[in-house]
Amino acid sequence: MPDLLQGPLLGLLPGAVFGFLIDTLQHLGKVLEEAGLLVAMVLALAALGAAAASAEAHLPRWRPGLVAAAAGWLALTALSLADANGGGLTVLAAINSAAWALVMAAWYWLWHRLLQPREGLDEVDLGRRRVALLFPAGLAVLSLAVICGLRVPEWLHALAGGDAPPGPVPALTPVTDFYRVSKNLRDPVVVESGWSLRLFGQVGRELKLDLAHLRAVPQSPEVVTMECVSNLVGGNLMSTGRFTGIPLRDLLTMAEPKAGARSVTYRAEDGFSESLPLNLVLADPRILIALQLNDQPLPVEHGFPARVLIPGRYGMKGPKWLKEIELTSTPQGGYWEEQGWDREAIVKTTARFDVPLLGSSLLSPVQLAGVAFAGVRGVHAVEWSADGGRSWHPAELEAPLSELTWTRWRATWRPAQEGAYTLVVRARDGSGEVQTSQEAPSFPNGASGYHRLQVRARPVG
Repeated sequence: MPDLLQGPLLGLLPGAVFGFLIDTLQHLGKVLEEAGLLVAMVLALAALGAAAASAEAHLPRWRPGLVAAAAGWLALTALSLADANGGGLTVLAAINSAAWALVMAAWYWLWHRLLQPREGLDEVDLGRRRVALLFPAGLAVLSLAVICGLRVPEWLHALAGGDAPPGPVPALTPVTDFYRVSKNLRDPVVVESGWSLRLFGQVGRELKLDLAHLRAVPQSPEVVTMECVSNLVGGNLMSTGRFTGIPLRDLLTMAEPKAGARSVTYRAEDGFSESLPLNLVLADPRILIALQLNDQPLPVEHGFPARVLIPGRYGMKGPKWLKEIELTSTPQGGYWEEQGWDREAIVKTTARFDVPLLGSSLLSPVQLAGVAFAGVRGVHAVEWSADGGRSWHPAELEAPLSELTWTRWRATWRPAQEGAYTLVVRARDGSGEVQTSQEAPSFPNGASGYHRLQVRARPVG
């Protein structure tokens, strides 16, 4: 039920408000969202119960339960068939809601029978009444325990999605540490045996390829840094992986695009969609339909069995759990674009500190380290400051794993005197252009500004 309500409710929020909530809450936002929806469900069911009690006072005895069950079934079915996220919940959810309606109608009938006096008796048997009154409370406690048992581990997993181990990050991010972001409360789980990728639309040859066929197509590896558009300045929603997959332009060539094709639209199993200009895709062999991450099949949370990988663009442009690709004559809006985010989603130049940590007390010499990233533009230089940005010093750069990844940097700082300092870092992209110091939130096209740390430091002796 929370999954069905999520899409319509979020769609009511203005993009700027949605972006502010994402920046402020980060991974906590999804936990609060689902918990709030569950509370709303409980309140809605309480209201339904009150309506049933009111109906009982005005209708024959058998009708209130039927009315309550029918109302609940109609509400659930309407939400299910609306299929707001396009995620394939429809018929199955409607059947499930009908089953629950029958269960609740049966429970209401039993509860009503237990509470009503039998013919010929002056009062209801106290034992039956006690059971009837305690059973709903017990059912509520049991339901709460089940919800906590099922959801709390996933909530903790979601809260850990942006965490990174302390210290300098490795050049290649382990799969277990790769950042995780999803619009879903529960991600789709795709069964390999029933999955295939469909290419259709403005093509001369429609394709439907299962995973075995895709694996048989020549693969290309790309070491790429991915960054979420919701990554804050200095944030951890950025990781580097070795992706292996099929250049998208090779698949499109197999499908024989028609002369009128102008745009490539991707759709995912969870209803997510995005698009890119066809000429951009055909010109860039680095855009992949990725099947592997760090030489392993894509994990479920990273899009198994296939995802779109677009170097130099924020992760929102590359759908996970890919289902179909359509060539169209006109551009199609993407999921986040319809919420107000930028269509291009080109990553901004950024640099961050991984060492030291905010608020540290340090002893000279102080080791500084971090990463810088500028998408396909590459990183030309990283500069750091210990006086809030009044003076700058060059950092030492480590050779990146590829032209599409972050660059690790390090420096040694020897403070002249004891005191409080503001450390600042910035990067220059491959053309020498320095990243902007203008602070901006992630909405609509990615956060910007310099990463700053307040620390205390003193020299030796």
